Amino acid sequence: MTLDGRRLHYFVTVAEAGSLGRAAALLHVAQPALTRQIRLLEEDVGVALMRRTSRGMVLTPAGQVYCDSARKLLADARHAASTAVLAARGDLGHLRLGFSEIYAWHPQVLDALQHYRQQSPGVTFTIEAMLSGAVTQRLLGGQLDLAVVYAGTLPDDGSLQSRLWITDEYRLAVNANSALARKPPKHLRELADEDFIFFRRDESPQMHDMIIHHFHQRGYSPRIVQEGTSHHTAMTLVAAGLGCSVLPLAAQVSMPANIRLVAVADMQLYTPIHLVWRRDNPSPLIGRFAQHLLG
Repeated sequence: MTLDGRRLHYFVTVAEAGSLGRAAALLHVAQPALTRQIRLLEEDVGVALMRRTSRGMVLTPAGQVYCDSARKLLADARHAASTAVLAARGDLGHLRLGFSEIYAWHPQVLDALQHYRQQSPGVTFTIEAMLSGAVTQRLLGGQLDLAVVYAGTLPDDGSLQSRLWITDEYRLAVNANSALARKPPKHLRELADEDFIFFRRDESPQMHDMIIHHFHQRGYSPRIVQEGTSHHTAMTLVAAGLGCSVLPLAAQVSMPANIRLVAVADMQLYTPIHLVWRRDNPSPLIGRFAQHLLG
């Protein structure tokens, strides 16, 4: 048996109106046509659902049970339609976000999350924060919907597409009690004898190589004596006084108080941070979050 939503609506309207004539007027259909629809419904169900009395149409016991179920089915159909509209607008659903860890604390990101949630309380989030390379791999693998990362140069015909969010600048990160904080170097090559702290290349190859290449162009080969798995673990080691590192300016919102970011004249290391998503992911939540973040 195939359910006919229109026929169910007609049946419930007759039951509530108590009269074929009144129901026909409410539904803007001819009474004979309405009578035929009720008869066809009863044939489909296999039992009498209504009987005519001097006071109008009255539900049979079977009809009362069927009417209760029909009301629920119609309410569920209306709910399904309204939730579909909300989902199509990006007002309902779950968005899996990945951030290059420094930017998970960025004020614009926090504002975007807060405003999106306020405007669309039916949207929930999963947040993952790692180095850009790890986040991008999670995105490519389908575990994330949208990433905020340093993505390098993406191929035009690749599986990812992006929009520029901000361009950040790297600075030398030093312990506040170190000689480098009291007298910052003027050139990167002056750091040749300093212990350098960096993240492992396998965590984010593109970012790692971009920074090392920038150093080499300026005659500086860092003496890496400590490694972390992320910017935050590098910050831990700098805060402990175990060496210096480089961090983007955005790190200031989450770094320990005893770390200083200082400018070095020949370090002009600017990093574009993009919103990145898979071309084959049609989720409207991606566009809505991008609107909030990009303003």
